[in-house]
Amino acid sequence: MFQEFTGREYLKIDIANNFGLDKQDWDVRLDWFDKNEHQLHTLLNKAEEPALFYAAILAWEAAKAGKPSGYPISLDATCSGIQILAALAGDRKAAQICNVVDTGHREDAYVSIYQDMVNKLGDAAKIDRKLTKQAIMTHFYSSTAVPKSVFGEGQLLSIFYDTVRENAPGASEITDTMLAIWDETKLVYEWVLPDNFHVVVKVMGSVTETVHFLNAPFDISYNVNMPIKGGRSLGAHKNHSVDGMIVREMQRRCNYNPEKIQELTKLLDAGAAGRSTHRYQDKLLITLLEHHRHSRFLSARVLDLLDIDNLGLISPALVYDLIHSLPKKPFEVISVHDCWRCLPNYGNDLRRQYNNLLALIAESELLGFIVAQIMNRPMFTINKLDPHLGRDIRNANYALS
Repeated sequence: MFQEFTGREYLKIDIANNFGLDKQDWDVRLDWFDKNEHQLHTLLNKAEEPALFYAAILAWEAAKAGKPSGYPISLDATCSGIQILAALAGDRKAAQICNVVDTGHREDAYVSIYQDMVNKLGDAAKIDRKLTKQAIMTHFYSSTAVPKSVFGEGQLLSIFYDTVRENAPGASEITDTMLAIWDETKLVYEWVLPDNFHVVVKVMGSVTETVHFLNAPFDISYNVNMPIKGGRSLGAHKNHSVDGMIVREMQRRCNYNPEKIQELTKLLDAGAAGRSTHRYQDKLLITLLEHHRHSRFLSARVLDLLDIDNLGLISPALVYDLIHSLPKKPFEVISVHDCWRCLPNYGNDLRRQYNNLLALIAESELLGFIVAQIMNRPMFTINKLDPHLGRDIRNANYALS
């Protein structure tokens, strides 16, 4: 069940997070705050994020005095890269270790995989936890160099890959697929996301030339747009592009225009069915609906484009579902990659919107939509490991924590 908190409780959680307890369960963080409220200022030099810790303390003191502070709490995605891969693949195992679905506790994907390796190795375990984290993180962005530098090229490396695949089979398969579809003749990769954001990635290779200065040779290296063999960047670019779409969708869904939503609701209730196609906004709406037809992901961007003249172009049920998924009140969100900040009273809504976006991705055909474009092939379906993952994602407690 999705846990909700008051604005004051989110401030308590934020203070605990900035002290360094962000990987603990909610109740542990709240309990820590209650036990240490009397000495928060004396703990400043022990906090992992002292500046944010101090700012949050001031916000807490203002809240107790009944004064607005304008201080936004921070909630971070837990291993956002693996979260996205888990949703794209319908990978329940990966989803469990990065809090996309609940296990009852706040999980840490890196610790889970590390601990599994330690358990397999037994007394022979001599692996560094921080280096293992680097190997895991870069593996899901298609790196082989970092895992090799950490584990060598023998049995330890094989155990690493086996453990990663056991914990995240679907996420690992996507990583392998992105390597396999690399085309060594291409100069650029392009794809479009459901909100019509166009991704253009040039293939860049390093060229070295020798120049002479004062009768001495110097090697000068620079990047050139050129086809290369064995490129490994597609997986990272694909993930980053989806990550960027999540940021844009979070902004659209959290900080929507309430007057626009009220207008659309009235038009829908009145049965408005205009089918204008000649205006720019109509053409863009048709494009977004075409992306939805293929990807099964409807961008909230359509809400800004719909009016009495074109509402008949879209199924009313789709618009109703989108409107009903929005928070009751709009609110501002500050995002830095996978860190999200909002005023404390909107913490529940922020977490719900993030969960909903991951669930929508899990229920979509977004992976096939992107891969088909990368390969210049007609749209095809990539089966999910668990097609029912989305319904559990919406109740996840620690996807943002």
